[in-house]
Amino acid sequence: MTIKATEEQLNKIFNLTNYQFTIPSYQRPYAWTKDQVLELIDDLIDAFPYPLESNHPDYFFGSIILIKEDGKPNAEVIDGQQRLTTLTLLLSVFRHLLPENHKTRSKISQLLEGEDITGTITEYGLQLRSQDNDFFAKYIRDDKKLEELLTKDAGLKTDSQRLLRDNAIILVNELKERCPDNLEQWILHLYRNLLNKCYLVVVSTDSFETAYRIFSTINSRGLDLQLNDILKSEIIGNITEDIEREKYTHIWEREEKDLGRKDFEALFSHIHRIKLREKQKLGLLTEYRKKIKPQENPTEFIDQVLKPCSDKFEVIRDQRFNCDNEEDKKQVNRLFGWLNLIDNSDWLPPAIYFLVKHHNNAFEIKNFFVNLERLAASLMILRADINERGRRYAKVLDAIDEGAEKAISATKELLSAEEQNQIIEILEGDLYLQTRSRLYVLKRLDSALAEGGLSPSFNEKIVTIEHVLPQNPKHDSEWCKIWDDEAREKWVHRLGNLVLLSRRKNSQAQNYDFEVKKEKYFDKGNPTIFPITLNVIRLNKEEKEIWNNQIVQANQQKYLQILTDIWSLK
Repeated sequence: MTIKATEEQLNKIFNLTNYQFTIPSYQRPYAWTKDQVLELIDDLIDAFPYPLESNHPDYFFGSIILIKEDGKPNAEVIDGQQRLTTLTLLLSVFRHLLPENHKTRSKISQLLEGEDITGTITEYGLQLRSQDNDFFAKYIRDDKKLEELLTKDAGLKTDSQRLLRDNAIILVNELKERCPDNLEQWILHLYRNLLNKCYLVVVSTDSFETAYRIFSTINSRGLDLQLNDILKSEIIGNITEDIEREKYTHIWEREEKDLGRKDFEALFSHIHRIKLREKQKLGLLTEYRKKIKPQENPTEFIDQVLKPCSDKFEVIRDQRFNCDNEEDKKQVNRLFGWLNLIDNSDWLPPAIYFLVKHHNNAFEIKNFFVNLERLAASLMILRADINERGRRYAKVLDAIDEGAEKAISATKELLSAEEQNQIIEILEGDLYLQTRSRLYVLKRLDSALAEGGLSPSFNEKIVTIEHVLPQNPKHDSEWCKIWDDEAREKWVHRLGNLVLLSRRKNSQAQNYDFEVKKEKYFDKGNPTIFPITLNVIRLNKEEKEIWNNQIVQANQQKYLQILTDIWSLK
């Protein structure tokens, strides 16, 4: 095993005698977007102003990591494909912007492809994954097709192909718009400085394992390497048959695309918890390698763990549970929605695992998620820390292994009578001061008051909590005539005095006298009127009552009863 690190000019990098790069199929697709491409071109233009002064400093483009035997040009790219692909695209754009018969056009072509004595192309500067390589060869490496790509709409089969088209358009437009004078001279200026004064650090080793160990410690300017990228390479890299490896690469990437990169990365933490029932001790990657060991049976891991867990995670996140019973379907998806509003994701491993293990009985699924939402909401209200939440959910995971009925009963029994009393005391007290759970509680209550059991506040992007009786009324206001200081201090932050608004708070309007506040702030000034707020408006319109101690206490008792019924608090 050897590790070699050298600083190389780009004219050495883009030289078919030195390097012929291949992106392995298990790598994620080309993914640079407008922001990264503009940053690259900004850096290049800023580094080499036109005209360039003598002794101008060189420019460093970061590092790439390769599996490569010393003395041979073939190089498998472990890290750096985003940068190498975009630099190749940039060279192709330079060629396109030069006059048709310009001698530099043929020089650029020789950097990208090489011919044998018969004129057949046999060497390639960069080959992408098989899904995109034919497209890349036709439109980027070839001398004549970039113009066609710039106007191409149909036939783009992958996101990578669309990004290559979009980024080509961006580069052409940016280079034309920023040209200080003569386009041909400026392109030649940038081209020469790119090759002769720009450098990459090339880290190469003949060992796959060593390359990835290096890879995991270097922060490149490409899209950040994530845990799942390393696991993907190790797991899929252990599939020996080419056809199988290609098949499982497609499965992996489809799951990542469906779930999205952020949630797909989080999925591996959830799988870790499902498998080991404990928090990480050695770091996630190490624990996968040493404890979960997906690399030992990669196809089984993808078929029986990764894909089903990813699919169920997506169902929960997107509230897309389906069954024959429409009422069960509606209730389960609403419970998914409520769980997604919990301020942590520790409930997700048991949620995913239950659906994977017991996905055939909608009635059992509904009952399990009724109890899981109750547990998750209760732990949030009680402010249980991450360790306590982990212990509770580990017990749920253990119960799921024993069967659906055991999981349902165990999840329900994980809240003691003492804890249920503590929750009732919190709900009965100064709820507004419970900053991390108050909005969830009020949204839950608001939907319970709504016709059909779901308020617009459930999905509304802007929802704020407002006091009907203000926190700091003016001394000469009607509020101070109706409420003495002691009563106001006791009731102002309680459930019965709180409403929801679909707007930002207005510090002036908060202290209006009741009739003015009700009309201008709660009613006409509020884009969407939620059920809990509508109760305030209706009550005083119909009964002409003032907002006093008796009204707030009546609301308090009513609302508390609704919440204790929702969560079966005894």
